[in-house]
Amino acid sequence: MPSSILQKFRNVGRLTHIVNILARYGFKREIQRTELGDLLQSTNSENSSQEQSPNYHFSRAKRLAMAFEELGPTFVKLAQLLSAREDLLPKSYVEEFKRLCDKVKPINKEIIEKTLENELPAHLLEEIEFFDFNPIGSASIGQVHKALLKGGSSVVFKIQRPDIDIAINNDLAILMTIASILETALPELKLLRPTIIVAELRRSLLNELDYSREAANTERMRQFFKNHENIHIPVINYKFCTSKILCMSEVTGKKFTESNIIDGGHNLVKIAVEAFLDMTFQFGIFHGDLHPGNLIKMDDGKLGILDFGLTVRLKRDLRNTLAFMFYSLSKHDIETCARLFVELTEKDDLTLSSQLESEISEILDNIISLPIQDLHLGRTLMRIARISANRNAPLERDLILFFRALIALETFGRSVDPKFQILNFATEYYEKNSLFQFDKKWFERNIGLAMHDSGAFIKDLPITLRILAKKLQSGTLAFQFKSEDIIFLTRELDRASNRLSLAILLGSIVLGSSIATYGKQGKLYDFLATFGLIGFGTAVILGLWLIIGIIRSGRFK
Repeated sequence: MPSSILQKFRNVGRLTHIVNILARYGFKREIQRTELGDLLQSTNSENSSQEQSPNYHFSRAKRLAMAFEELGPTFVKLAQLLSAREDLLPKSYVEEFKRLCDKVKPINKEIIEKTLENELPAHLLEEIEFFDFNPIGSASIGQVHKALLKGGSSVVFKIQRPDIDIAINNDLAILMTIASILETALPELKLLRPTIIVAELRRSLLNELDYSREAANTERMRQFFKNHENIHIPVINYKFCTSKILCMSEVTGKKFTESNIIDGGHNLVKIAVEAFLDMTFQFGIFHGDLHPGNLIKMDDGKLGILDFGLTVRLKRDLRNTLAFMFYSLSKHDIETCARLFVELTEKDDLTLSSQLESEISEILDNIISLPIQDLHLGRTLMRIARISANRNAPLERDLILFFRALIALETFGRSVDPKFQILNFATEYYEKNSLFQFDKKWFERNIGLAMHDSGAFIKDLPITLRILAKKLQSGTLAFQFKSEDIIFLTRELDRASNRLSLAILLGSIVLGSSIATYGKQGKLYDFLATFGLIGFGTAVILGLWLIIGIIRSGRFK
């Protein structure tokens, strides 16, 4: 095994396990194209073809999902993250990764008790009157239990699995180096940007491991909607919360799923969409996993929203661009909508903007006249995002999560009403709340700062002009212009002129030495011949030095 691999990993055993599981699921050829191939273990069937693998009759997407599932929670989370990147991955992979879920054994009672004792002081444990050790939900990072506090409050506890943070951090370190190796060795993966995806996974998982962050997210959302008559956010019981334990009020009711028919569902769909739009465009932070499983019709008719482990903050300029993009689409202003979408991309080549705008306009032209039941806004935006990524103009992950949330809400809405169209809801929302009021509020918030800065500038302007006038009259006014390109060009010209001077000097030495050593006889000529030979020797040394300098500079071609 190469020493470079040994230097990159402390847990080589875990790395070897990962590589060989991927090989067993039919990815041996890809591994052999990288330095990871040295970690492959020989088997009795080593010479057999990859097609003879017992898993080979499954599709590549299915086999990769199966391998991730076997590799554990970090890889399951990676698959779930990748399932949101419909802009980068083929549909078959997205669908397989979406089906992937955590398959873990529940934490036993003894470990739960030990975690509670380690995380909470004794006087708080005494406040728990009843704790149900049978989990109501179990996942790779933690599981959820019902409990009853003294005083009659019904709560739920989310308990983190022991040492899961150590295992995940080890796997993240391994994944980052594997991503770097694959990105270099397999050019076909460059568009996927493996190192960036692993960095996103790391950020997401480290946030998810810190339950205090989820508590803060939940409380922030509760404050946003505290006066909303139709929305309920769980109340965080902070004194029972740590980085490994989360405690909140229990939300009772009926969960929304595609198979459930719930009375008043159409009205609750509208409330859910408006809540999502409020989060995004008024508060600047939205629920990143807003699927029907996290929505509950409560017993009092309110809409309960759960699980704020993943929240996404959109910058103001992105929110404004999205708002005007939707508004222009609702008014069938295709060109403006396409131009605004291009503004959202991370484009490296500005010359491609016009071509990308044309492609987007063509797609929007084709879908804008479709019947309402055939118009899927979220999927259309995701399709455009995929085209943008293929043109080397990808979107930020946060925008992809926004589009994914739109898809989930559309699916949710159509399960209640087949003609549900989120664009109509969005247009109605913008008109009711005054679309331009978003910019107006932003303007009002920032106009004070702008006026303050302008006032300071105007106040200092006469003094500044007087100083400039004096310097101009005295001839001491000077402008300094600095450009890295010009500095580089100047440096290269100096180097070239020095080499040219040295070459001319070498030619003179060689010519002078040739004349001095020309076949004359006598003591004087013998003396001159000696100097000529010395000149030849000096010319050889300087010539070699010049050649070596040119070669080392890499500019000898």
